[in-house]
Amino acid sequence: MEHRNHNQQAIEKVPTRIGPALGVLLEAIDYAQQTSGDCWEFAVELNQLTALGLTSNDFRWLVRKGLVEHQREVTLDNDNGRAFRPNGDLTFPAATCFILTAAGIAVANGSSPAAAAASTSSHPVAEHVSVTANHNLSDKPMVPTWDSERRALRINGMMVKRFKSTAANQETILTAFEEESWPHRIDDPLSPQPNQDTKRRLADTIKGLNRKQKHALIRFHGDGTGEGVTWELVGRDGSGDGLLG
Repeated sequence: MEHRNHNQQAIEKVPTRIGPALGVLLEAIDYAQQTSGDCWEFAVELNQLTALGLTSNDFRWLVRKGLVEHQREVTLDNDNGRAFRPNGDLTFPAATCFILTAAGIAVANGSSPAAAAASTSSHPVAEHVSVTANHNLSDKPMVPTWDSERRALRINGMMVKRFKSTAANQETILTAFEEESWPHRIDDPLSPQPNQDTKRRLADTIKGLNRKQKHALIRFHGDGTGEGVTWELVGRDGSGDGLLG
């Protein structure tokens, strides 16, 4: 009996007919990377994907596999940008839009040409195409970017965190990392304040950076002295992939 090495790449089987939809969703991610970096600005509408032959169960499968996220678009005619509200986990009203998750990007990047070129009229019990599911977000190195104007933290175009209200201490740390091109560690960039414990303030700020991430792809840490901040990428299972610098 053949024994697999524990380091062997995991194989995810994707129905052939889903290949074209993954291609469209991946293209949307590429557009986001080339422009605003906000994946939701290029979220793909439900009707565009159903036109490629996807069924409700295909969408449920994609959601349960963790390959896509979906929300209902509620953009008004005079809105400057697109707006969304959460759907139920497995409900897809007409205004539903989709983006790829980090895992979905990995699968889409690993899809074979045959999957992308598959006919949209494939039989429901379609041939399956094996694709690797442990690539990075894309073939590019995974490096954070902090857009201080949009107040958004991203990795390879995938939104990690966007601040809707002022978070001066967190934003100061992100600005310092960005200005120094994301080294492994930076000194505490927060200005001393009267009657404040600087080490406690730094620790609380780091906790804030790790909370409420839209896609939990990065984790910040204290350096153990109370005087510096480090960061690491986070794996799909929530484990750290190692401190980067």
